[in-house]
Amino acid sequence: MPLNPALYNGDAYVVKQVPYGPGCWRIRLAVPIRAPIAAGQFAHVLCGGDTLLRRPFSFWDVQRHDGALTNVDLLYTVVGRGTALLEKRKPLDRVAFLGPVGRGFTLRRDKRTYVFVAGGVGIVPFYLFAKQVRAAGHKARMILLFGARTEHALWGIDDFAGVGVEAHAATDDGSRGHRGFVTDLLAKWLKKLDRDDLVIYTCGPDAMMRRVIETAQRGDLPCEASLERRMGCALGACGACVTKVRDGDGWRYSRICLEGPTYDARELVLA
Repeated sequence: MPLNPALYNGDAYVVKQVPYGPGCWRIRLAVPIRAPIAAGQFAHVLCGGDTLLRRPFSFWDVQRHDGALTNVDLLYTVVGRGTALLEKRKPLDRVAFLGPVGRGFTLRRDKRTYVFVAGGVGIVPFYLFAKQVRAAGHKARMILLFGARTEHALWGIDDFAGVGVEAHAATDDGSRGHRGFVTDLLAKWLKKLDRDDLVIYTCGPDAMMRRVIETAQRGDLPCEASLERRMGCALGACGACVTKVRDGDGWRYSRICLEGPTYDARELVLA
């Protein structure tokens, strides 16, 4: 299968890694990418060692430099062998890199309030998206609702004020913000906001996004969902990452790496 010419497929160089919380790291890679990178797209990275499959990582930030490599920041948590190997990468180490892959978030100029609903590492694409919204000259009010088990897992939440986002937390243990589910926090905010002038963007665990999507579908609210999946090839060949989408009066399987990972919530068929 020929590669999309906008994709870079080759080596990326580790610039640095910094801890971003318990078990969470921010890695900066230098990559010769010239194509645009949209928030919500992802990089497919081979973490090292004898691992055979790459891992998908959303872009946290992108810094372009004239006449030099582009720096891309990825935020990840150490949850398995692949990410444990990635954590050991040092400056000037090389990793195999494919990206940017997939479809990112849509900037809605017709809406004046953006509500971001994130859980866990689903927070990652929203920092870049907020920067891109402002860089495009859109003056939308941006509200982040971020859910985690505890305040220590609210990775990067305090960075959002610097890009013009109002950040609000929901934690299972009540250690910061609302005690309980972030979807309950969303319900509270929807009672206060003009529902005709907002758009919801969500990324996080399936159970969380399911409730967000159900809320949006019941209320006929515009919503985009960025799905999190393990991916084998990220090229649409293996068929490992699929989700059900509407197709006429029925449904079909959509390959998330090609048609997603971001979908209009109205397209999704909840199993």
